[in-house]
Amino acid sequence: MVLALVAGASALSAPSAYAQTATPPKAAAAKPAAQDNSEISTVDQVIVTGVMAGTAAKKANVSFSVLDEDDMSKFTPISADDMLRDMPGVVVESNDGVARNEVFTRGMTIGTGANTSGYFWTTILEDGLPVVPFKFSGFQDGYFYRADISTSRVESVRGGSSATGVTTSVGSTFNYITGAVRPGGVIQTRLGFEGEDLHLSWKQVDGAYGWVNKAGVAGVGVSGFYRRSNGQVDPGWDLNHGGQFKVNLYKEYQGAGGSGAFNVILKHLDDTNAELTTFQQPTYGYQDAQEIPGFGRDVNLFMNGGEQTVPNYFKPGGHTLDPSAGYRYKQDAISLNWRHDTDGAWGFTGALRVQKSDYRGQSYKPQGLASLASAAATRERFGLNIDNLDRTPGYYEFYNAAGALVARVANNVAGSQLGTNYRTGAACPRVTATTWQTNSLCIVANSLPNRDIDMRGGLVTATIPSANGGFNSGVVPVGSASQDLVLQTRAEDNDRGSKDFMGNFTASYHGESYGLNFGVYVARSHQANDNWANGLGVSAWADGQVQNLNVKYVTASGTTYQLTDAGGWGSYGSGLFTTVSQRAKILEVSPYAGFNWSPGKHWDFNGSIKYQHFNAKTYSETWDTRNAGAASLTNGGLDGDPLTVYDNVYMTQTASKVIRADRALGVVDYSVSAGYNFNAKHKIYYRYTDAKQPAAGVINRYSTVAALVRPLGPTAFIKGHELAYTFGDRKFNGQVTAFYQSFAVNDYPTAVDTDNVSTYLLPENFNTYFTRGIESWAKWRITRNLEWSPSVTYLNGKTTAAYNWLNTGANGLGAADDVLRVDAGILARSPKWTVSNTVSYRYKDFRFNVRHRFMDERKLNTNALDHRFLPKQDNVDVSVQYEGLAKTKVTVDVRNLFDTQYVSAYDPMISSNLPANVQVYDVVAQLPESGYLLKRNAPRSVWLTVRKEF
Repeated sequence: MVLALVAGASALSAPSAYAQTATPPKAAAAKPAAQDNSEISTVDQVIVTGVMAGTAAKKANVSFSVLDEDDMSKFTPISADDMLRDMPGVVVESNDGVARNEVFTRGMTIGTGANTSGYFWTTILEDGLPVVPFKFSGFQDGYFYRADISTSRVESVRGGSSATGVTTSVGSTFNYITGAVRPGGVIQTRLGFEGEDLHLSWKQVDGAYGWVNKAGVAGVGVSGFYRRSNGQVDPGWDLNHGGQFKVNLYKEYQGAGGSGAFNVILKHLDDTNAELTTFQQPTYGYQDAQEIPGFGRDVNLFMNGGEQTVPNYFKPGGHTLDPSAGYRYKQDAISLNWRHDTDGAWGFTGALRVQKSDYRGQSYKPQGLASLASAAATRERFGLNIDNLDRTPGYYEFYNAAGALVARVANNVAGSQLGTNYRTGAACPRVTATTWQTNSLCIVANSLPNRDIDMRGGLVTATIPSANGGFNSGVVPVGSASQDLVLQTRAEDNDRGSKDFMGNFTASYHGESYGLNFGVYVARSHQANDNWANGLGVSAWADGQVQNLNVKYVTASGTTYQLTDAGGWGSYGSGLFTTVSQRAKILEVSPYAGFNWSPGKHWDFNGSIKYQHFNAKTYSETWDTRNAGAASLTNGGLDGDPLTVYDNVYMTQTASKVIRADRALGVVDYSVSAGYNFNAKHKIYYRYTDAKQPAAGVINRYSTVAALVRPLGPTAFIKGHELAYTFGDRKFNGQVTAFYQSFAVNDYPTAVDTDNVSTYLLPENFNTYFTRGIESWAKWRITRNLEWSPSVTYLNGKTTAAYNWLNTGANGLGAADDVLRVDAGILARSPKWTVSNTVSYRYKDFRFNVRHRFMDERKLNTNALDHRFLPKQDNVDVSVQYEGLAKTKVTVDVRNLFDTQYVSAYDPMISSNLPANVQVYDVVAQLPESGYLLKRNAPRSVWLTVRKEF
């Protein structure tokens, strides 16, 4: 009975298998969830992800994991990505908060090394259809999915048949399934106390209400949440604010031709989230780091103010942005799921989803540290190396937001000797050269905070030999550039969106011992990508005092030039991004087929195949040519005033970079398996998969003439083997999977030919890797009240050949001078061991939960000369739940109970203007006690959740 109900709830499935979310409430209420869990083992449950039709997990021959409502309720998930950390084979870098995280499986880290491309190999499904059908940089799955009170189940399929789903993912698929409509309502409030001072940070309200007719065949449910949070660091405003609203309608029907159901879900997401990984703690050393005074673990380096108005470029006028606003994610979607079962062997399922997704990025990026005495903080920062104002003797003057002069730097050229060094009291050096020199700048006043912090530089020797066989060395940073530090800033300003249509249709035939499935998946998207190159700035560098400085240049004769606008931004033609406007129309048509055959009680065979055909039409405009008057101080810039230098450098359209492309691609993925059941409790299976990943980032793939020689893809190949042991009864069940995956990635790099015009693809471009290991999970009901859920993954991955083309186009054109260097070694950022253990114990109206998470150290780079590792991660979370009140559950959980600290990312303060051949990893290895910028894990936090049903 229970299995039949679960099968009914999951019957709507397609290649990636979307699930019917509207199980009739009378069915959902047939047996309480806790009783279901005690009587059904996980391996007996029906899964719908990555299989052709709802299938008992043990028969599907896939590497799977399931999180149910009970699993998700034990601890407070900070994000949908955070839930995945308890699944075997999955590694999540979730230090960026609610969104913008990195997720990869089975050590496949290549292509996933940033929060803008964090789902290269994996895909999030929402009720079985992709949250984002076509991804590109800065437009990823996790941006547009928020797990809320309506999420009842998360299914994961890793490798194997995931590649033949509609997800365009060959690594793994995570399907977040909306729960059945239930009569009545529920309100849930959540408060979070974060940071070392445990201030009230997180405030969230979830709610749901459902109505069901008397017959239990029709109903409507509404759910949603609203949340505000300022995070472990309190910058004085809410870093996260927004929410989501969903409507869930279903209708069952029965007639002479069979029975079925319709399910419609409407979703509105509007959520703003901060990016957290750019805010790092300054320390001396990165191992057993010494905190620099004034910069604690929860240092506030978020920007205050910094608004600016910039030209639109693509249309007349300008627009205003606020770099402290963060990232706003919006998605409006309507989906229809349909299931029809005939009175015979045939069944039909279908799904449609129409959506509009928008991402507005307004943020600032710390670019690094520079001394006021360096060109990086003055001359080059504001474009004076272009317009030559710095050839006139004068002073750079830095003002704070209150208008007070906080620093002054003399610029001595053309024989001048202005000012006195404020540290030594000596006259600034005389510079006879007309042009700027390295000793031209002399700090005559500085009252900025942290001016006495020293980067603690020193002598560094390159590990890369020079052409003569020697090893170059030099002292870093140069001269006085170690002190009087300011923070270099830049702005992010982009608008990305996609209008999508997705649909699939599946016909299934169920024989006595076999089943056949046929169908087609169609996805169409209109994508837009607009990026603006905005200003650069310098800021005071202190806890809670990051605010761009107003910078002026005052000549010796008294003329004042304004280098920054009101927000402290200068040099509009620079910034984080090249100014581009891009559009793409992408169509995917993917027919698929599958079979399953169980000849007797011992054998299960199944397989699936998918043909994907892609057509992409792209249009790209690039604005990266400096305006013709940029080198002259008399042109006046955008506002016509030659004294406002900040807008003298801006970009114009590059005619040769107005590019149109029309490309097509067809790939075939297939997966086959054979399983042998020893008995009802024990089974082994073997699965082989051969899959290709289409090109990611289609919208910005063809932005230059050189790129036109690139094919559309495929971007990646993978061949995978799995050998698994599945076991289970209602008390003890799980899976152990040994896997080997060889994969290759190709971005199709290009080079310029001998005619200095045409381009060609470089040969041997596929970088090859393999990853192998064992992933395992179990659920063990030790006693009636004691449960244990372990998850363990062992990985051993290698880079077998990473191609680096050297001197291309440097010593000449064409293929004759192309030099190939092949790197090999440990697979980057892939931990050998990843462990998650959760133990739960019930005592009367209480339940106690303890979770331990561990991740082994990880090498940062494949390069054999780079010996940087990220350290181990080790966390313990605890929670207590109380259900002694009618229809009420109170949960208190403490994350990172022992307040352990580890470093999840680090960069040396000395990272630019390095001697020839000296690399950042040389600085780390040879100056381990110099200045560093660390990203640490979150400190201990306390969460209170109260759930009331009515």
